[in-house]
Amino acid sequence: MSNWKEASDAEGRVYYYDTDSGETTWDKPRELLTELELKLEEHGWKTGKTEEGQLYYYNQETGESAWEIPAFGDKVEEKEVGKPQKEEGRSSTPLQTKVESYVNKSVILNAPVMPQSEAETAFMEMLKEHQVDSTWSFDKIISELGCKDPRYWCIDDDPLWKRQAFEKYLSSRSEDQLIKEHSAVNKFKTAFTAMLSQNKDIYYYTRWRTAKRLFANEPIYKHSVVSEKTKRQVFQEYVDGLRRNQTEELNKTKRQAQTELQDYLESIMPDKKSLLSWHELSTKYLFDNSTRFTSNRHFQALSKHDVLMKYISIVEGYTLSTEEELKKLKAANYTKDRIARDQFRELLAEHSKSIRCNSKWEDVYPRFKSDSRFLSLLGRNGSSALDLFMDLVEERANIIKAQKSIANQILIDASFQWGPDAVEDKEKVIAILSDHQQLSSLDTVDRDILVEKLIDDHNQKLAQQAEMVQRLLDQQKKYFLLLLQRVFSGPNAKPETWEGAREILKGFPEYIDIRDESVKERIFQEFEPAKGPASVASIAAAAGPTTPAVPKISRKRQMTPIELDY
Repeated sequence: MSNWKEASDAEGRVYYYDTDSGETTWDKPRELLTELELKLEEHGWKTGKTEEGQLYYYNQETGESAWEIPAFGDKVEEKEVGKPQKEEGRSSTPLQTKVESYVNKSVILNAPVMPQSEAETAFMEMLKEHQVDSTWSFDKIISELGCKDPRYWCIDDDPLWKRQAFEKYLSSRSEDQLIKEHSAVNKFKTAFTAMLSQNKDIYYYTRWRTAKRLFANEPIYKHSVVSEKTKRQVFQEYVDGLRRNQTEELNKTKRQAQTELQDYLESIMPDKKSLLSWHELSTKYLFDNSTRFTSNRHFQALSKHDVLMKYISIVEGYTLSTEEELKKLKAANYTKDRIARDQFRELLAEHSKSIRCNSKWEDVYPRFKSDSRFLSLLGRNGSSALDLFMDLVEERANIIKAQKSIANQILIDASFQWGPDAVEDKEKVIAILSDHQQLSSLDTVDRDILVEKLIDDHNQKLAQQAEMVQRLLDQQKKYFLLLLQRVFSGPNAKPETWEGAREILKGFPEYIDIRDESVKERIFQEFEPAKGPASVASIAAAAGPTTPAVPKISRKRQMTPIELDY
């Protein structure tokens, strides 16, 4: 029995090796040649495969190639028979014997051609006898069975039919066959993984190309019929397992180191009062600066970034605890602040009768300054004692304002007219308001305040009216001065007397608007005709001082802050 075996390299190229000597060769050894291949070699023919895996035949001497098996036996026979006989008397028996010796009696070349229905049955039986499974390629069937079994050639000229028959065979295999093939692959995976685990040179980072050189001569790799893809997949699964183990071991070591680092840092900084800066901690207690740190072999699995992040987590923990304490303290202070404000409001309520809309803080402070309810509010968050007092005063002012509107309407309904005597007007207003039911809830103090505000509003209105009258008068005086400048300038000389000027001016509107004769005469006496064109500024200066301008009053009702919604 021959020691030569067939195998494939990583690129799928077929080579042959001797199991005893370990010798390898690309050429098929003579011991493995079939009867057909031996006959082909005798006549200079060899087999080959295209890039697509299709089998062909070629002659090394002549360079001839063919897809079908060359009929070199027939050619030899024709050649020998066609030779002219040079000697008439020679017997034909030796010649016939020589021709018959070149006749090819191979069962492959003389395979019987069958009908397609019979050929399919024979082809299926051939595949089953040779234990063809899904690991076989169609090219392997051509190279392996095409040279051994004549049933492959039962239909010689239809390779497409053979491929379809092969695929039909694979799809129609029984469940037992599939289980058997799957079991074979699983056995290979188990054995191959055991071989990989025994090789100490294979690590989690080893690549397939490197690993193949390590176990290329291992029988399970060299002689297995399992495809190269399956081998590589099993190898990758094994390496992935090593990588997972390595990662898990590293993570386990790192977790232990993190726990020990936590204990180490907390022993240095047991509380937030003993918290150190990163610079001080790293220069005194970490890395090469501390023998205690370097003596722990687990710390070698940690990077400086890991140590820094652990330090940050401890600092953040102390920060969170401080924030939580502040939050609790703030909540407690919020409650105390609210209680203190409520107690001070009670204090204001006790003195509410003495607090009016015009009360001031300095009026009530002497009564509050020694009260514990006032003292407990000092320094609190939120509204101060002054704010709460002003809120109460503003509330009283709003009430008085609303009552003032009611009082104005009452005076209008009573047809009250303001007179020149302020004292008399005050008494009349008090009498009218005291008898009205809508203001019966007012005490004497608030009623007096209300009357004072009504009188102040009336006086302010009179002042505005007087100011408007004075402003109108000043404007009329300016217009009259302009009239004098226009009439008595240039060729028209200023009259010597006011009576003479009055006769000239009495028809002008500027003269008629000013009813006080003395005012017109005084302006005339002070008037000096300008030598050149008079400017408005010079005329205004000549008119003398005027009252301050009254702000322009808008036709829209002025809104007070209380009435605004923002």
